[in-house]
Amino acid sequence: MEKLIFRKLIIDITLRALIITFSIGLIVWIIQAVNYLDFVIDDGHNFKIYFLFNLYNFPKIIHRILPFVFAISLFFELIKYEKNNELLIFWTNGISKKKFINNIIKFTFVVTLIQILWGSYFAPYSQFKARLFLKTSNMDFLPNLIKQGKFIDTVSGLTIFINQKTDSNTFKNIYIQEGEFTNLSQSNNQIIFAKEGYLIDDNKKLFRLIDGKIISTNNNKLISFQFDKIDYDLSKFSSRSIKKPKIQELSSLKLIKCSLSLMTNGNYTDDIFRCEIKRLKNINQELYKRFIKPIFIPLLTLLCCFLLTTSKESDNYTYNIIKIFIFLFLILVFSEVILRYIETSKIYIFLISLVPILFFSIIYSILIKKVRI
Repeated sequence: MEKLIFRKLIIDITLRALIITFSIGLIVWIIQAVNYLDFVIDDGHNFKIYFLFNLYNFPKIIHRILPFVFAISLFFELIKYEKNNELLIFWTNGISKKKFINNIIKFTFVVTLIQILWGSYFAPYSQFKARLFLKTSNMDFLPNLIKQGKFIDTVSGLTIFINQKTDSNTFKNIYIQEGEFTNLSQSNNQIIFAKEGYLIDDNKKLFRLIDGKIISTNNNKLISFQFDKIDYDLSKFSSRSIKKPKIQELSSLKLIKCSLSLMTNGNYTDDIFRCEIKRLKNINQELYKRFIKPIFIPLLTLLCCFLLTTSKESDNYTYNIIKIFIFLFLILVFSEVILRYIETSKIYIFLISLVPILFFSIIYSILIKKVRI
């Protein structure tokens, strides 16, 4: 019987958490998707790529809101149980408030572990896949990227100007600049003028230029020549959005190795990630989000359990609800504020990590004493 009623409570909390997570997550996702609209569309991608890119970023949103969602779900579920006299089922079956709290905390530890694993592996991997998806997706360069009468430089190392666009594949009076012309000693820089051009392959990466001129740099000299027809390959260029992975996209193992190496004057190298001292604070902040911030979830759970110290018949029950909600809000704010003060010192980081554990121990002792009275 005891297992059954606890199972019902956990299912109710989980269902409420899922509903709130989906609702809040969807709102945040839509707002974020709107912010990404110009970024993705201006980079030459169609709406399908834009949608899938944002879908890959959804796990990051879930990781961000989970502590708040779980605390709110438990808070309102306990209020509902008290209002419907369902908590009496626990007490009449010989379950003490201390045992009730301990069982809730055990469940909370599972949620905390899920949050840590989600933030350490799934969320970073999904963000990495989102960036990789942009890189490997088929960019319909000219139809989507080119705007008539406007210089376009959203592709790294390439600037294109089209004076006239007759249809989706044909262009008039074309200017293409590859590289920079600030230093003539640099090779492989060139400017191409063409009277006409059109796409000639299915992937829209090969651009046939008609009747034009090429100006290029070589050994501090400008070289120019005329052409009747050339094929210009666009596949060698990539979107400016495709750079080295951000810190948020890296695995926790790489971040930990880099952080420890920098704090101990070691030498950690990686093929795709620059482990530099100027990035140490950002790396430690990311590790805080993944490993330390989830520890606040059990602390939030304890605060919710203070609802058990009074019943709905009590005169100060409503006041107790408001007070607990305010404390929940303050702890959530506090967990975000600490992030700003993460430093590069090992001792400081260790002390910061002890804060939620110390708070948990103190509040647990106070709560157990109150429910025994």
